[in-house]
Amino acid sequence: MTNDHEKPLHAPLNHTWVLSSLEPDQLVKGHKRPISRRHLKGPELAIIWSLRIYLLFMMFVVLYQIWMAAR
Repeated sequence: MTNDHEKPLHAPLNHTWVLSSLEPDQLVKGHKRPISRRHLKGPELAIIWSLRIYLLFMMFVVLYQIWMAAR
């Protein structure tokens, strides 16, 4: 039988105590680590471009509705 205050060796690490023990400049330095750009493939690029086109279309629709309401 184990005590309640003892943790098993295979338990996952709790990172909250690590973050709370860091100095503010250490925490900022850890968050400012650069992340490299991801190279997207065909289906991912198609989805991104279709969302861009949809956004432009919807901007046109909204501007048209504003223009028609102002007349």
